Amino acid sequence: MIFAKERIRYFLYKTINWLSTFAKSKNVIQNSLLIIRLDAIGDYILFRNFIKALKESDKFKDYKITLCGNIAWKEIAEAFDKEYIDEFIWIDRRKFERDLICRYKKLREITNTGYEVAIHPTYSREFYYGDTIINLVTAKEKIGSIGDWSNIAKWQKRISDTYYTKLIPAKEEILFEFYRNKEFLENFLGQTIDIRKPTLAPVPCELQLPKKYAVLFIGASAEGRKWPMEYFAKAGEYLRDRYHLEIVICGGLDDGHPEEIRMKFGKKVHNLIGKTTLVELCWVIRNATILFSNETSAPHLAAAMDVPVVVIYNGNYFGRFTPYPEEMTNKYIAVYHPEIEKNLENYRRLSNRLGYASDLDIKDIPLERVIRALDERLANGKS
Repeated sequence: MIFAKERIRYFLYKTINWLSTFAKSKNVIQNSLLIIRLDAIGDYILFRNFIKALKESDKFKDYKITLCGNIAWKEIAEAFDKEYIDEFIWIDRRKFERDLICRYKKLREITNTGYEVAIHPTYSREFYYGDTIINLVTAKEKIGSIGDWSNIAKWQKRISDTYYTKLIPAKEEILFEFYRNKEFLENFLGQTIDIRKPTLAPVPCELQLPKKYAVLFIGASAEGRKWPMEYFAKAGEYLRDRYHLEIVICGGLDDGHPEEIRMKFGKKVHNLIGKTTLVELCWVIRNATILFSNETSAPHLAAAMDVPVVVIYNGNYFGRFTPYPEEMTNKYIAVYHPEIEKNLENYRRLSNRLGYASDLDIKDIPLERVIRALDERLANGKS
């Protein structure tokens, strides 16, 4: 049944791809570069600083750069990176997958222009997203990462590898994603890039915030990555009582109904769930004493702004997004699932086992371990 559905999906998308190319541009704009990056917010935070290096390189300093990106991080890219990007094309991944008319129109929009170079730096490529765009767009050079198998079937990768004029090799071991991006860009440019960590300089916003507060980011992209809300509430109560911090709760619209928040956290909190833009969220996190969060985009924002952070983490993508290397920040503490903590020193084995997915239950991470991590981060005023 699954195979039959996948065949239907493949041929349906293939038909849409074919229809979208009728008005495809065959003319290449000289000195033009297309960057395709359709992954999540955290992925973009770990990539975006390299766009400056790309724009300032000898090869591409005079190029017009177009970024085809995930609309989820549109606000960040347009607020902080438009100095280096000349044009944006935004894709709503949900609509691109489910709405065939939307998919057709967006592919028409993308293929309406031809580029001298198109690059797809994503290591974990996706057949129906970035690979499809590389296949359809007109470009003299189409360059991507050799990639892995985490988001793509073997039969799909065999097909989509042929879409590229060049696949850049990658080290087989699991790398922290920032270093994986650096590896790609250095190979692509043929030069060393002197960027050592992700950085982000937020802009002030008009939100009314407490003078001294902790941010609790209770959301995540999947239920299996969310620590229970009642545990967050107890951690917030501890931060308020022990360190006299006011509590600001953040997350997406679906992360908590106001009545549920009142029931779990009480009235002595500032509920900003679904009330901030991404740019405003950056400012909220930047001015916090500490961020306590599930492993999602918020900790990457905090690390990029040098804000102390404690992350609750069940092992998903171990080694790629968590833990942060010590040379990047000494303000990041990950609270691991007990099964990971038992074998934390055996990092390579854990990386291979948990590098792509984890079935460890995040609910098994005890509040007491979180409290110790918060104390470690905040005790004696060291934050």
